[in-house]
Amino acid sequence: MSAQESAPTAQAAIVGEHVMDLLPEAGQVLRPVPGGGPANIAVATTRLGTPTMLLSRFGADAFAERLRARMTAEAVDVSRCPTGLGSSALAVATLADDGSARYDFWLEDAPDWSWTRAELADALPDSVRVLHLGSIAALRPPGDAELLDLARREGERRTVTFDPNVRMATLPGPGRARARVEDFCRVSHLVKASDDDLAELYPGMPADAVAEHLLGLGPRAVVVTRGGEGAVALSAQGRVEVPTPRVAVHDTIGAGDTFMAALVSACASDGGRVPTGTEDLRALLASAAACAAINCTRPGADPPTAAELAEFG
Repeated sequence: MSAQESAPTAQAAIVGEHVMDLLPEAGQVLRPVPGGGPANIAVATTRLGTPTMLLSRFGADAFAERLRARMTAEAVDVSRCPTGLGSSALAVATLADDGSARYDFWLEDAPDWSWTRAELADALPDSVRVLHLGSIAALRPPGDAELLDLARREGERRTVTFDPNVRMATLPGPGRARARVEDFCRVSHLVKASDDDLAELYPGMPADAVAEHLLGLGPRAVVVTRGGEGAVALSAQGRVEVPTPRVAVHDTIGAGDTFMAALVSACASDGGRVPTGTEDLRALLASAAACAAINCTRPGADPPTAAELAEFG
């Protein structure tokens, strides 16, 4: 029996793209590594002990076989994913001296932007406590409208989380991207964004002011990650802040995805509850920051297990 077949019933569902990352190595060689923000979140959530399913649309090429094999090896349920659709999305990563990554994408024939209503009808089992959406698939037409409708529909009976993970070069302009992000904020219970995301969406506006604006659209809590400067959470009960743990950084690939996965896992393990009290939020942020820090000590998106998190000092 495969890891996929023996996986427990999903408590979290992650919706969005998978991407084959082309990572730089010595001698200007590019090494293909399965990635994509939502796919990374699905892996990280599973490693933290939350049974997880991924809703994604797989291509018909050899890359798609590797992307699917990664999910199977990590015990992520991909049984409801459409397959055999177009060519897999590709992203070439360029690493800066501080380990941060910039991506150039090849997306045009990739299948993740073309969700249909029929594919998403009855897509989630009753066991799912948290539905997470975000990244390119949630913001890129034409499929973004179907994913927004899914979030709106499912938000009436389970917790919805959202992370825009903005890749502006892949989207039809900042105005439309900003409007779609706000649409998702209106139907989500927990929103997480990086300060870079907010700067792309609201240039010249302080991150705290943007977070207050997004909180006013309806989420119970808004989290802003700030790289090495820590993370902030806002709710109706107040504002909390935690520092970034100091570690030896290899690169930051997958750090934001790992942070988001920790939020999803914590909510799912608590029956879908989104914490809003300041002490609960502080504990949630500290745990998520530790997860992201561990990921940064290793090459690429390689999130920690629950046991590794427990041992992290």
